[in-house]
Amino acid sequence: MTSIVFDVVASACTTLVSLGLGTVFFRQYRGRHRPHALAWSISFWAIGVAALLQVVAFATGAFGAEGYRAYATLAAAVPGLMGVGSMYLLWPRQARAYAIAIALLVALSAVGAWAGPEHLRALGRVAYASRQVTLVLTSPLLLIGFAALGTVGAAALVLGALWSWWRSRLGFNLGIAAGGLVFSLADTLAAYGIPALFFAAEIVGVLLIYWAVQKSRAPRPAAAVATPGVSS
Repeated sequence: MTSIVFDVVASACTTLVSLGLGTVFFRQYRGRHRPHALAWSISFWAIGVAALLQVVAFATGAFGAEGYRAYATLAAAVPGLMGVGSMYLLWPRQARAYAIAIALLVALSAVGAWAGPEHLRALGRVAYASRQVTLVLTSPLLLIGFAALGTVGAAALVLGALWSWWRSRLGFNLGIAAGGLVFSLADTLAAYGIPALFFAAEIVGVLLIYWAVQKSRAPRPAAAVATPGVSS
């Protein structure tokens, strides 16, 4: 299998898994109106659409200028959006303020992505452009957005889940933390130009988080239900 075919297939798998699980979460939100399910559905859809833009770019040999700006906006937003899902699941009292902060940072990133100058030649190097967004779109606002959303999102997704597990000893928290770590590993692999493991890590991270959130819906002991910050 050639490198281009592999990249198309791998990014297509990420698209299907993310969009499919995002739809499952949205159906759960419609059934029970839990904010965390809506937040997870949005974050998974964002991953899926970003991967779909990669599918098109790999298949055609280049990102389109507008498609790449959309990809950059989604890539910056994903960690923060996933953090919103984690906050609404684990720390609902603080989740609204966190979600507002994330929305402002996503808007800041979008302004940077759509207004910043681009290196057009880099759009034909799809793998490079996918992992070096802030070098292709040289916007201070986008750079700030990537840094802030990545840091704040990881704190909510991983550290928040670990702290919640320490307080409650509910195993699904470890699943969320593990999913967040694996998803973060995907970014590291991308930075080192390892596309095969990058896409695999994205899929595994998404599946781990999905499993953990589904596990959080299972009946639990009364003492655990009463523990603050771990309601599902």
